[in-house]
Amino acid sequence: MKKLILIDGNSILFRAYYATAYPGATLMQTSKGEYTNALFAFVNMFTKIVTNGEENVLVAFDTSEPTFRHLSYDEYKAGRKEMPAELAEQIPRVYEYVRLMGIKAYCKGGYEADDIIGIYATEASSKGIKVDIYSSDRDLLQLVSDNVTVNLLKKGMQEVSSYTPKTLFDEFELTHNQIIDLKSLMGDSSDNIPGVPGVGPKTATTLLKQYETLENIYEHIDDIKGKVKENLINNKELAFMSKKLVTIMTTGNLDYTLDEIKREETNYPELVSFLQKYELHSLVKQLEQPTVKVEWDYNVIETEEQLKTILKDNAAIHFEFSEENYHLADIWGIGYFDGEKSFFIDKELLKTNTLKDYLKSNKIRKQTYDFKAAKVNLLWKDLDFNNCSFDLLLAAYLIDSHYGKEEFKYIVSKFNYDDVEYDDLVYGKGAKKGLPEEKSVYQKHIVSKARAIYLLREKLITELKNENQLYLLEELEIPLSNVLAKMEFQGILVSKEELHKQKITLEERINNLTNEIITLAGKDFNIASPKQLGEVLFEDLNLPHAKKNKTGYSTNADVLLKLKNDHPIIPLIIEFRELNKLYTTYIVGLEGVIFEDGKIHTIYKQALTTTGRLSSVDPNLQNIPTRTEEGRQIRKVFVASENKYFLGSDYSQIELRILADMADVKALQEAFNNKRDIHSETAKAVFDIDGDVKSEQRRAAKAVNFGIIYGIGAWSLSEDLNITPKEAQNFIDKYLGVYPEIKKYMEDIVEFATKNGYVETLVKRRRYIPELKSTVFMQREFGKRTSLNAPIQGTAADIIKIAMIDLDKYLEQNNKESKLLLQVHDELILEVPESEIKEMEEIVPKIMSNAYDLKVKLEASCDTGKTWYDI
Repeated sequence: MKKLILIDGNSILFRAYYATAYPGATLMQTSKGEYTNALFAFVNMFTKIVTNGEENVLVAFDTSEPTFRHLSYDEYKAGRKEMPAELAEQIPRVYEYVRLMGIKAYCKGGYEADDIIGIYATEASSKGIKVDIYSSDRDLLQLVSDNVTVNLLKKGMQEVSSYTPKTLFDEFELTHNQIIDLKSLMGDSSDNIPGVPGVGPKTATTLLKQYETLENIYEHIDDIKGKVKENLINNKELAFMSKKLVTIMTTGNLDYTLDEIKREETNYPELVSFLQKYELHSLVKQLEQPTVKVEWDYNVIETEEQLKTILKDNAAIHFEFSEENYHLADIWGIGYFDGEKSFFIDKELLKTNTLKDYLKSNKIRKQTYDFKAAKVNLLWKDLDFNNCSFDLLLAAYLIDSHYGKEEFKYIVSKFNYDDVEYDDLVYGKGAKKGLPEEKSVYQKHIVSKARAIYLLREKLITELKNENQLYLLEELEIPLSNVLAKMEFQGILVSKEELHKQKITLEERINNLTNEIITLAGKDFNIASPKQLGEVLFEDLNLPHAKKNKTGYSTNADVLLKLKNDHPIIPLIIEFRELNKLYTTYIVGLEGVIFEDGKIHTIYKQALTTTGRLSSVDPNLQNIPTRTEEGRQIRKVFVASENKYFLGSDYSQIELRILADMADVKALQEAFNNKRDIHSETAKAVFDIDGDVKSEQRRAAKAVNFGIIYGIGAWSLSEDLNITPKEAQNFIDKYLGVYPEIKKYMEDIVEFATKNGYVETLVKRRRYIPELKSTVFMQREFGKRTSLNAPIQGTAADIIKIAMIDLDKYLEQNNKESKLLLQVHDELILEVPESEIKEMEEIVPKIMSNAYDLKVKLEASCDTGKTWYDI
């Protein structure tokens, strides 16, 4: 052995955690709610210390067992904050990572990590072996010698100070042996080591430079003058006890000899699975792992004659796009697998009748990944894609709703399929993304995806069947893909004139507000900069409620609301922010996404949300603001085509109706079915009212009716209703007393989720809730709220999806010109010719109301207008 690396695992783990857990940071978690921030940062730091060439490595950890230090001094390390639960749960994962790297992760009762390092470092040094120690703990400097270098980490691995006897003396003017005595005199607050009160680092260093050791200081105590002498005499016992506490063990009975601290082979397959399990894909991509791939060949299809010989029923076909926005993407290639042979189909063959007819055929089944994306992209090329028998993306999403937002490689790895590469490693990413020069590299990658689709189909179908979810794939999600594809391709028309008009109006208002704010501030500054705004509010204007963080003063909405009545500048800043957001996000944002046809073509993410709701992106048309008049005005920008109208049909209180059904609340069912105002009925029951309900009583009842679906607590309700938490809790208790079925439903659903790990909608869509098993209280509480809400919100999403499929069938079968344009949560928006308005006003709400049979009748309202604003 020529060299030994010893790593202070606890020190690096704590540094890794707190580097990513600063105030205001969102801690990294898996889709299942498992914290990974410390693991991620630890791995990044660790791989900079240990390269593939290091042979002799050991990572030392503390244990929870007491050491001689705890036994000899009760206050040792007393007062330390308890380890955060978010960190504690990651420790076993760090151990597992080190083990899979082929390196010993070692701890032993009665020994601290420092002691393990001290014993091995001392023995190795005595045998002439060079030792590198890595830690952020300065105590380890006492181990420095000609053979031992201590590397102290300051900013992760960005700043590392390496200490040899020379560099140690240069900085401290002391030898490594004197570091023990330095700590004995000055103490260490982090470990609660007392030292000598009144003796700090300067005094301690001066004393040691003159007298060399603690013992020698006391032998010459009479030569020392004043208060220092007095402190030393009065605290002699403390000084020598402190020396005992700070001295790292250099001999001891450990379980491995130096020769046994030898690195083993990295277990790459298990390491990859481990990192994928915790969704650390960027770390997988960094691994220099040996590639062990399944051997298979593929043929390139370049002519229509070749094409005719390979096309089969129910084969897998995969379209590879150049970017996520498939409206605009190029096709980079087509992968094809028939269960036996693999093919790369040149995209130029999309111009042939053979491939056009194959894709369009309603008789020939096709398996694919993200059917909607392929269909939309092909529609832009005047091609059609029909009869999808299996969609890998949607099947995986239904098995676990956390999977759908990830890339292809991640999804298939969840089903133990590894014969696909990460896209980044094939195409690069960001500005460097593109097709590699070597055609075979990307061709094989694209074909490998088609193979994965086919080879995983049976496994995923079986899993869906076993969980009674095959209906969701074949009768709901795949048919819905077809509906959404047509909606996205259809797009929604935008009035550029109205958009420009609103842009000018907002610019004028924002400029006027800017001038007023600067006048009140007494100086010119960037209002949109939180840092500059914070300085103006809390330094120049000296306003209260100042909270400083790493980047300056907090100026978030909560802070501004507290200041609303303290200075006339605050309401103007709030208004400025609202208008500026409308301007940048919606006016300027929408300008940039209008297609050549004058329309906006959104994308509905079908496999993104964990509840099953659709999510609109590029741009998000579900989020056009409605709370303010300025926000609502933006809907005037969206206009119906010539001689056509918008028709909007919106479910009435669908989630409350679902709650009444799922919890079997007889009083709510009866009120709904008799078309009574549900909030007034609730107010009467809770407040025990015979006569008319006051508006504030109805408002309170409404807040609880809707809040209960989301697991609202007393604190949130108190803020909503401007009452005390005690009053809010009393109100919730009364509510649950009036509707005991809801209380039972809440208890039962949380119990079911805790026992089974998931909840499900009325049509068996599952939402897994691992947070309920978390060691972190806040995570468990989130899990409980999710258990209450997911079945209700998910069922509402399922019902509107069924309605969309039923409505599309009606329009197709009856050759209607009316077209579905948008789905906005509980509302459907169609574009309808004038000749079909009366029919659609009757049929759309009817189809929506009949989409699913509940114990409560579903109701949908209906309205028409020339712009989205009008409805």
